[in-house]
Amino acid sequence: MTDAELCLGLSRHLSAYQMSPERAALEQLEFAGWTLDMAFRLEGSTTSSARRVQAIGLDVGVGARNLKAVLATMEGLDWISIERDDTQKLVSITERIPTRGDLILAAPALLRAIMVTPVESAALALLRATALQPLLIDDALQAAADADGVEGDDECVESALRHLTHTGLVRRVGAADGREVLYNPNIWVQGDSIAEAALRAADARATPEVTALLQELAESPGMPEEHVTSTERKWVDFAVSQNLVQRSVVQTSDGGVERGFLFTPHLGRDPFGGNIADVSGHVRQLVGSMMYAATYAEYKLNAPEQFLRSLINRGVAGNASPIGTDYPMLEKAGVVRVVDGYGAGRYSLQLLQPEVAHDALKMLDAREGTGTESSDIAALRAQRAYVHVEKERARLALTTGIDEVEQARLIAALREVPVKRMFGGRG
Repeated sequence: MTDAELCLGLSRHLSAYQMSPERAALEQLEFAGWTLDMAFRLEGSTTSSARRVQAIGLDVGVGARNLKAVLATMEGLDWISIERDDTQKLVSITERIPTRGDLILAAPALLRAIMVTPVESAALALLRATALQPLLIDDALQAAADADGVEGDDECVESALRHLTHTGLVRRVGAADGREVLYNPNIWVQGDSIAEAALRAADARATPEVTALLQELAESPGMPEEHVTSTERKWVDFAVSQNLVQRSVVQTSDGGVERGFLFTPHLGRDPFGGNIADVSGHVRQLVGSMMYAATYAEYKLNAPEQFLRSLINRGVAGNASPIGTDYPMLEKAGVVRVVDGYGAGRYSLQLLQPEVAHDALKMLDAREGTGTESSDIAALRAQRAYVHVEKERARLALTTGIDEVEQARLIAALREVPVKRMFGGRG
């Protein structure tokens, strides 16, 4: 997650708490969130009256005194010009705020300008690390100590952990062997059982491998398993078996090779406690089908997002014979219905769950390199069946063994592989 996302989320999260020592210790991060929130809302507006600016401030949750400081900070960053009357009262502002993409990249400059404390820098690092994956406490604290602005100050890191734990953004769990695990309970919603995954990853010396994999999948949700470059196949299987990565499978219509598509559990989950989406796995099923068509189908779908957009806008899309038999799992899930198309033996897809398609489209649009050209529904004809992520996880559990003896054997075998990366980077 970027600094901008973390600051925005943290400021909104902290607004639900009364002022306390923990909230006060993170006040500069909360202030950064207010500033970014105002900037995102004002960007592109050119000139805004004082009344409009004040109304936006109230909607963000910023009163008159704090709004004055926020505007002064934005002016100091050359994001706005402020017109005042003879009494120095605000009249209007003229914005030259960076575009949204550049504004996200400008967040580190904002944090430097408002002089966040080492404790706050450590808090950002801990939030980022524990949202990405559950970690042994020593690994998480080391990641925070190594962050810019912390300078290895262990006392600051411990203070940051205490503040985040108090505000419900990090959970600390002790294991039977005395080790402790930190995780974000809003992302890793399995509860304290997810701590076992962190312990097994550490025992298998797989923590850096899982980190690299999660980072890669966060950039490209629904990535074909064969396209993973951050780690080896055995580490992918390990991450799936530990519920750290989710795999959806598409099978070709001739019953041939199955293709796996990988997702992180972060899909639709807010590190700061927002609503959880895609509990059923339907979004992953739909994205997996689109990625299969774009990657493996005989007639490749050049822009799967265009097909989904057409399905959303028209409610019906496609006119091909294979549609009649190739989507039984999506039909069973109630995402789509196969209906008669134009001409004998031709069928179309009718959308039954628009919210699933909207979420799938967001994921496809967010993928790096997504195109916008139109394409043919025939590219989807090679698909036949989907394996729900939970069914795939159960199958993997059966093939790898789920009892403690087999678990120990798996970890022992993985441990034999020399570690190729240190935590958080390549060695």
